[in-house]
Amino acid sequence: MADADAGTEVNQPARKKRTYTRKAATNDLKLDPTARADTKRFVPQAQDQSMFDKAREAINPEDTVTVAEKTTTAATAEGRKGEKQDTSTPSTPSGLAVGVGYQVKKIRLGSYVIDSWYISPYPDEYSRHPLLYICEFCLKYMKSEYTYQRHCMKCQLRHPPGDEIYRDGGISVFEVDGRKNKIYCQNLCLIGKMFLDTKTLYYDVEPFLFYILCEYDAGTGYHFAGYYSKEKRSAQGYNLSCIMILPSRQREGYGKLLIEFSYLLSKKEGVAGSPEKPLSDFGLLSYLSYWRRAIYEVLVDGRRWVSVEEISAETGLTVDDVVSTLQTDGMLQRVHGGSGYRVVVDGEKVDEYLRRARVKNPKRVDPKKLMWAPYLTTNTRMGLKTGLKTGLKAVAGGEVSEAAAELNEEPEIESAGEISV
Repeated sequence: MADADAGTEVNQPARKKRTYTRKAATNDLKLDPTARADTKRFVPQAQDQSMFDKAREAINPEDTVTVAEKTTTAATAEGRKGEKQDTSTPSTPSGLAVGVGYQVKKIRLGSYVIDSWYISPYPDEYSRHPLLYICEFCLKYMKSEYTYQRHCMKCQLRHPPGDEIYRDGGISVFEVDGRKNKIYCQNLCLIGKMFLDTKTLYYDVEPFLFYILCEYDAGTGYHFAGYYSKEKRSAQGYNLSCIMILPSRQREGYGKLLIEFSYLLSKKEGVAGSPEKPLSDFGLLSYLSYWRRAIYEVLVDGRRWVSVEEISAETGLTVDDVVSTLQTDGMLQRVHGGSGYRVVVDGEKVDEYLRRARVKNPKRVDPKKLMWAPYLTTNTRMGLKTGLKTGLKAVAGGEVSEAAAELNEEPEIESAGEISV
């Protein structure tokens, strides 16, 4: 073997003889096999822990635990070792308890930062952040602004993952199937729960259809404004299960627009629809306002005789909803000496109400711009329609149900000037 400084000659068993040369190192590194690497620098020291606490306090001042508090907690736990521990199951999950594990107070959706109203069951790792970032197109939620900005650069979705069934100017409505787009609809329900106290559906979205209201922008896409959902097959004939408009889009008439849109689909299906009961306080006010406007528009067309069933057919409302609205407005009176009812219309009052309603809510649905076919088959819908009529006549108890059953005899519509009080 040759000297190491001159090179090393290696004999290979291969056919060709190869020679490898290595330059001598100027500073040879001598390793001690018994020595161990110094790992003390990888253990967090008191200074590192203090810096970490300061950084966490800057992000969330309400959820700060210092080194001193940890020491006190550990000492307290050490002193209570002999005490009996409480092993009972808490009544509220830790991720949903107010002020314990849930910290989400705001969401950023598009260009808006919106305060949350109620607790939404986001996963624990997300619910502990005071601000969630949500993509307004795919509705994916994120914990940090950096992740959100990166997602916006890569997200290719510019509209809800469904069929656009209606467009009127800058307003569009998409139909999304909960079975085909499960993740999107679950994220949608989580957003809805932040602004609806009575909402209980979060993850079981497959039996529902979701109708997404968007504002169209040619440059950026379809911006989410609100939605409503309904069951694909509702035995009670409900045409709406849940409705939500973002707080940043409220006071613009979108709620009444979606309610009117739900009844347009019911009329397209050839059945009378009604929202899922019971209604919340705000929901009842919104629906009474829409029902009143829809019924008044039928009553002012100049006809002297009209039946409640004809009003139901033209508006898409159920007979029960028509009768309850008329009774609320004091327009339904029992005929003296008879068993029937008649509707009393004050023409001036109705005209004034419709005038104010057109000024307050100018947004209306144009039936000619709807491109949609019913989800259910015709035979199923005909059976549902027959069942609804039979069920309405069989309802017992209450003046509204009694009046709805007796009003099949085409009540007379008169003006207030012709009624003797």
